[in-house]
Amino acid sequence: MGIERLTEILKPISGGLKGLHSHDPKDNFLVKNISFEAKDYSNSTHVLIGCPQDEGVLRNKGRSGAAKAPEKIRERLYRMQIPENTEVRLFDAGNVAIADDIDDTDSDEAVDLLEVIHQRLTKAVSEFLRDGKKVIVLGGGNDISYADVRALTETEGEISAINIDAHLDMRIADKMTSGTPYRRLIEERLLQPKNFYEFGIRPETNAANYLENAESLGVNVHYFNRLLESGISKSFQSILNEIQDCPFFLGLDMDSIQASDAPGVSASSPIGFSGREILQLIHHAKQKENLKVFEITETNPRYDIDGRTVKLAASFVYGFLFGSK
Repeated sequence: MGIERLTEILKPISGGLKGLHSHDPKDNFLVKNISFEAKDYSNSTHVLIGCPQDEGVLRNKGRSGAAKAPEKIRERLYRMQIPENTEVRLFDAGNVAIADDIDDTDSDEAVDLLEVIHQRLTKAVSEFLRDGKKVIVLGGGNDISYADVRALTETEGEISAINIDAHLDMRIADKMTSGTPYRRLIEERLLQPKNFYEFGIRPETNAANYLENAESLGVNVHYFNRLLESGISKSFQSILNEIQDCPFFLGLDMDSIQASDAPGVSASSPIGFSGREILQLIHHAKQKENLKVFEITETNPRYDIDGRTVKLAASFVYGFLFGSK
């Protein structure tokens, strides 16, 4: 099993999170049923890993704060009650070490810290996938989609990917940012455009040139307004039918959700999906065994209101793990 090979690039979560408890002994908090020790890894069905950085967001001229999301989402998630007789066994692998251990002062060429982070995340997710685990990744910025999709391609070969987002994230830039991951994946032939589904795209948040380019490449672009007309759930299920048995990645950028439900994101908007609609999409996706990686990005606790966005993100993870009655 691969967890022993990852100790140098993973940082365990704080003891405070592990110590969450209830005043009522009848409560069955998820934290009591999560494994944190390497010896329990082999028995897990799902692995959760955090990537607490927002360097890519800052490079894309966004507002900082998403680096705190994995910790805050865990705080809420761990307090949720788990259903009886569940077959889910969750292992928390901790967070990717955020490259502060790298000293590039003696190097002739500057080290791209974001690239190092992505290398580490790709290595970890690849190990989990090879061990047969379903993987949940908590960002951080949306640039981590590059690392997660790369890991899935490396382990499975041809794959499909769904990006629930208001933005294409197909910008052209010299360096990786939160706006470039899918451009890089396509350019490096890690993701075929015909297997890539952009879901919830809004023209007012994307340059016309990028919209035209995405469609000319063969990317399946599903615009938000058209989804409202055709039916959000129905359209999403059609995508799942197209994917069939191909291993796939599901990425959720929280800024695809309307600000009334998710105010704490990197780029908020009053227009977007409702939290309830996203929960329904996750329910549909988790029915397929070939969903291998589920990623949540761009939650920004710094701008949250009453923990609303963090609670919603935690509910999405819970829905992916346990579904709903």
